[in-house]
Amino acid sequence: MAIMVPKGTDIEREEEKMTEEEKIEEKKKGEADEVEEEYPLNFAEAAAFLRELADTLEKRDMIEIGLSQRQIQVNAEEPITLEISYKEDAKKRKLEVELEIKEHFGATGKEGGRPTVR
Repeated sequence: MAIMVPKGTDIEREEEKMTEEEKIEEKKKGEADEVEEEYPLNFAEAAAFLRELADTLEKRDMIEIGLSQRQIQVNAEEPITLEISYKEDAKKRKLEVELEIKEHFGATGKEGGRPTVR
């Protein structure tokens, strides 16, 4: 994951000197890097985003997503975890669909199909 660092900073000079393996080891020592953003979308925008993601997954391409402050790249591997949750109370109904796309070692998780959407 690339973090944009202003040109000429000490951090940038130190990162230039580090090899890719050193950068990976440095990440392992520190805390997990995490970004979470929410986007209010209309139906057409949400559908377009999901189509782009689906096309990328079908091609087995590197997934690249530009967020507000950074560009994220993940070399997706199977299996992909699909989590569906539903909550209902007196005021509202809420359906959440979450895809967990990992760059990992080895296969994990349940296999054998997917839920249907009608």
